[in-house]
Amino acid sequence: MAVASTLDDVRQRGYLACGVGEHDFGFAQRNIQGQWHGFDVDFCRAVATATLGDPSAVRFIPVDSQNRISTLLDKEIDLLTRTTTWTLSRDTAMAVNFTGITLYEKQGIIARAELGIHTINQDLEGTICVNSGTTSLPNLEDYLVRKNSKLKILVLETQQGRWDSFFNGRCDLMSSDMIDLQAGAVMLAPSPEDYVIFSDIISKEPLAPAVRNDDDQWFDIVKWVINTTIYGEEYGVNSLNIKTMPQSISMQAQRLFSDKNTLGLELGLDAEWASRVILDVGNYEEIFERNLGLGSRFKVERNLNNLWTKGGLMYALPSR
Repeated sequence: MAVASTLDDVRQRGYLACGVGEHDFGFAQRNIQGQWHGFDVDFCRAVATATLGDPSAVRFIPVDSQNRISTLLDKEIDLLTRTTTWTLSRDTAMAVNFTGITLYEKQGIIARAELGIHTINQDLEGTICVNSGTTSLPNLEDYLVRKNSKLKILVLETQQGRWDSFFNGRCDLMSSDMIDLQAGAVMLAPSPEDYVIFSDIISKEPLAPAVRNDDDQWFDIVKWVINTTIYGEEYGVNSLNIKTMPQSISMQAQRLFSDKNTLGLELGLDAEWASRVILDVGNYEEIFERNLGLGSRFKVERNLNNLWTKGGLMYALPSR
């Protein structure tokens, strides 16, 4: 008996079920009208328009750090985009595949400026907050051992609980991904200048969407949708010029973004899937800048998330 593919299930259902965070500033939030927006949200929409022809054909399922993987494995979602770090144990011990790095992140530390501290040292005492079910906790434990630190770790279940504990003084410092710390300070702190983010880098945190490891076709679809957003930026193809691409653009880009694209046939997609991704959602630069970068409240610099030609690590695989 043939087993329906994830693509078949999504098309029969009429929407993509996508697991995202909630109140995850810059990554996944709802506005006052209940509409979702954010960096992770946009990659859900990109997969939806590639597979269903409609970027709004998404049902966003809020997941937290404890249940995100189980929700995926239980088939409650088709795709997990919630700020999840690609690690060896998750890749090998869990029945998931990571589809490609969408953000090169780092784990850091924030503290109240009134403490007058800017780094972790062995004389520093107090409490530092971190979330359970994340890579942040074991990373922090290892880091404090290396630093011979006397800090005590307070483990919280939720992102909101971690921030509340930090602001109400239950902990003196807090550790999470750098962009989370920057965005939270902007959105939640009564006065952002009253807090300082350390220069200490605790760990690398490559964030990547994940799918179940039982469907190679679906794995390839998500992987190449991500790649297409980067490819668009590399060749200067964006949501504003996708319909009027100059003839001087590379033959590879013309093949990928033309209405005669045959590269998606083996993926089970139509000829215009790649051009829809760019038209409806944008290239990687557009996605980054409006959600996290200069077009957002957070003003996060591209740094490692810039193109490889500009000193970053973003590099599109050849679309041949």
